[in-house]
Amino acid sequence: MADPQKIITMTELALYDKHEGSHDRAGSEYFRHDYIYKKNLSTRLAVGLGGLFILALYWLRVFLIDGTDILEMEAAGPIRDSVLFMLALLAVYSLIGTVQATREYYLIQKRLKKYETLVNKLERV
Repeated sequence: MADPQKIITMTELALYDKHEGSHDRAGSEYFRHDYIYKKNLSTRLAVGLGGLFILALYWLRVFLIDGTDILEMEAAGPIRDSVLFMLALLAVYSLIGTVQATREYYLIQKRLKKYETLVNKLERV
């Protein structure tokens, strides 16, 4: 007759492999810093493009709707404000992305340790 503890352990291992196993193994191939950088790169690109889109809409409104003449306006202040807006936007989202990716990386490591423990338990049983 089959050992019930062995069946339970094998079921837990199979569930892990089905739901999280491939994602965790792919994430564990990277060092922590590389994993965070890879995750944040797409976030920074998306936020940068979104910020540029928002700025483009703002400048279109200034020139088309408000009727501001580009030759008569003082450009230093609004350009500085636009650059500061982009830097602040990228800094905030980079911080949020770093915290999220770090948390995700540690959860991956925690699940992999639990998986290793279950494998060792299965070998002992």
